[in-house]
Amino acid sequence: MSRVLWLSAETPNRFGNGGARRQFHQIRELVARGHRIDVVSLGRRRESASIRAVTGYRRHRWPLLSWRPSKLLVDLQSPAENWDAVVVSHLESWWMLLGGERDRELDVPVILDMHNVYSAWHTASGELELAANRLAEERTALAGSRTVLVCSEQERQRLLAGHPERVAGVTVAPLGVDPEEWPDRGFDRSEPIVALFGSWGWAPNRDGLAWFAAKVWPLVRERYPRARGLIAGGGTPEVLPEGLVAVGRVPDLAEFTSRASVIAVPVRNGVGAAVKFAESLATGAAVVATSDAASAQPGAPAFVSDDPEEWAAFIADRLRERDTATAPDAAREIALTRYSWARCVDPIAELLDEFAASTNGARHAG
Repeated sequence: MSRVLWLSAETPNRFGNGGARRQFHQIRELVARGHRIDVVSLGRRRESASIRAVTGYRRHRWPLLSWRPSKLLVDLQSPAENWDAVVVSHLESWWMLLGGERDRELDVPVILDMHNVYSAWHTASGELELAANRLAEERTALAGSRTVLVCSEQERQRLLAGHPERVAGVTVAPLGVDPEEWPDRGFDRSEPIVALFGSWGWAPNRDGLAWFAAKVWPLVRERYPRARGLIAGGGTPEVLPEGLVAVGRVPDLAEFTSRASVIAVPVRNGVGAAVKFAESLATGAAVVATSDAASAQPGAPAFVSDDPEEWAAFIADRLRERDTATAPDAAREIALTRYSWARCVDPIAELLDEFAASTNGARHAG
């Protein structure tokens, strides 16, 4: 098994936001397979309890008046550490390696988990100056990385479109589901409920919710006036159309979604992949999603469309037929097995095994 240094500007945290949660689950599954992961992050110590229970963790402190990363630099260059690989989580963490030549200086492979290709998103949004800045940052990090991870085939194509020179060394590491977070809470279909959950302050989510509220929900109510929509999560708008209610953050998503016949995932003009799409499949409800939302799990058992009329027809039909529909939906079992984090870390584990074999061979040869 490999020994890995994992660098992240945010602390891997089971109870954090999307990126922090993703890192926690990836690290936990890799440790369960026998890999030794040492995490260095800049986050607050109080956010580190969940990751400290899983693996080695250090919080690195920068000097307030200097950008010279003395201790981290010494640690990284120490031959006693014998890292098989270094993982840099997110482009925002790249500066922790101090530039694009770090792969050569460390003499171990660097894996950049880019996850999302923000330059493509800024370009699509018409933010050309931001896109140019991101392209330059991506180019620097790509030059210093042996392998780059992205979250979906769509993101891989976006990366190659912006950086055609990067024809090799790009691996898709999909998002997963933690079955422990989705226990069976029963499936109550007595009310005609459509549920949505997410962090609605995030621009792609906010835009998707606005589209759903303005374009889809009025058509749903026309077809099925008794329909109720419940939205969990922070950052929801203050004004919503009749029948659509924001409930704020909820302590138990499995409990919240157990009453829903339909889960809606309206991500439009998104970046990366929506972790809540795979989680929506785990709820046991029927799932309707935009093509952007479903991009990381092509062929998943969900209704995928970008047309408001089709969305409304699907939702109304499912609400009307909820008393006779199978509960839970068959998609739940698929999500809890095929899309579990235990399966989704396979591409990363294979890379680490390959690098460990190569590094050990070089050490023995030396």
